[in-house]
Amino acid sequence: MITDILDMGEQINLLGQVVVVGSGIAGAEVATHLAHNGREVVLLESGRGQFDPSIQALNNVTFLGKHHRKLDPDANYHRFLPPELRGTSRMRQFGGTSNIWTGKWKYFEPSQFSGRDWIPNSDWPIGFDDLLPYYNSAAKDYGFGDLQAEAMRTEIREFRSKLAAHSLRLSSFYWEEKPTRTAIRFGDEMRRSQNLHVVLGATANELRLDDSCQRVTAVVCRSLEGKEIIVEGDEIILAMGALETARLLLASDRQLPGGIGNAHDLVGRFYTDHLKHHTGTLWPGQLTQKYAHEMQFKQKPRFCVCFSLDETIQKEHKLLEHALYLKPIYEKSMDIVPGRPTCQDNYGLVVAYRVNLAFEHVPHKDSRLTLGTKLDALGQRKLEVNWCFTEQDRESLPKIVEILTPRVEEAGLGTIDFGELPSIENMTDAAHQMGTTRMASRPEEGVIDTNCRVFGTENLYVAGSAVFPTGPSYSPTFTILALARRLGEHLLQKTPAKLVQLSS
Repeated sequence: MITDILDMGEQINLLGQVVVVGSGIAGAEVATHLAHNGREVVLLESGRGQFDPSIQALNNVTFLGKHHRKLDPDANYHRFLPPELRGTSRMRQFGGTSNIWTGKWKYFEPSQFSGRDWIPNSDWPIGFDDLLPYYNSAAKDYGFGDLQAEAMRTEIREFRSKLAAHSLRLSSFYWEEKPTRTAIRFGDEMRRSQNLHVVLGATANELRLDDSCQRVTAVVCRSLEGKEIIVEGDEIILAMGALETARLLLASDRQLPGGIGNAHDLVGRFYTDHLKHHTGTLWPGQLTQKYAHEMQFKQKPRFCVCFSLDETIQKEHKLLEHALYLKPIYEKSMDIVPGRPTCQDNYGLVVAYRVNLAFEHVPHKDSRLTLGTKLDALGQRKLEVNWCFTEQDRESLPKIVEILTPRVEEAGLGTIDFGELPSIENMTDAAHQMGTTRMASRPEEGVIDTNCRVFGTENLYVAGSAVFPTGPSYSPTFTILALARRLGEHLLQKTPAKLVQLSS
């Protein structure tokens, strides 16, 4: 069932076997999976069914380093969304940030789970094979295509081979016709479920511990209207995004100075996002003319391709991972330049391609989140975000452009004009917040273990990109989903099904 915190009257206590905080991709996936398998679940969401600017304002942070994009009705981002949602990177609404994402599904390559010796702190303590069953099951259940089969399709194999001769790598992603919105995908199931109680308007403000300080006993939630509830559970899962997950752990410091999971001062550190440069143009070459149909962006749903320098070149020049996305510009949107080649796909004459170049950046301890002294409308300390970069970041970006540009031309993809040379200062974030509770084998190296359990606790878990040690691939959502499924399976083994009467 779904209720609003204000509909609970005088009730202040709620009980479930599992408590999940956050209703985005990760939270909705793990909550419904556990409920479907007989566990009693309480799902807490700060937002409500409709966008509320006053609740959204609880996301506001103070930037000490590079800024994120922000809400802007006139922004070029998310033009498919209503004006009041455009430009933001995090959503407090039923369904979380799934309400604004574009529906790209791409998994990390096997090599991207291995530590790259030229990039500090890039080790994952799990590998591709640990997530492959969950990638596959999610693709089947969510109804998007088989990326492994797509990689072996004849045309893609030929295209990939021609690019590989010039040290370029081709990879594919799947673009949904309509992006998954968890409130839509799971809404009816949540309303009908006898095992799942969704509470809207309930912002998690504190985690309470038992006397040992090793077990979370309750989540304290408040609404802007002043209603407070205490939600108890055997297992607690934080699925609030990288920023809010870190904030809740840091703010829960009544019993543990410095917050929960922060014995080694790692909560909020290693914060990363992807940097985007999106003002370049590619004039098509012979290879693009031949494979123009593979480079279409529509009709969705469909597989799409992106490009990068291969791993050998990246290692040789100590480069960061990156991705080049090319979007067709058709004759009706741009005049044909005499003498410049064009190409034809199923939707018209392609005059050029808009270039979107995205980069990872080095995960390092000084790129971090901390609690400031300013308070939000609920009296909670706001985050201070110091999103900052290393010399390796600054050296890698122009080097990638320098090496990539001639190889793209030599391969026959075309001639790239990046306009102003990309730099960190004139790039935007990609709304891919990651790394603030990174996964590790030891508590001295991270915040959660390989089962996504917070070190130093018995029953507190994190779901979402906050757990990523690094975010090499541009689109993190598929890996978020796979990790959430894996966590759900782990908790099914740990938490036997039993009949628990939820408070009503």
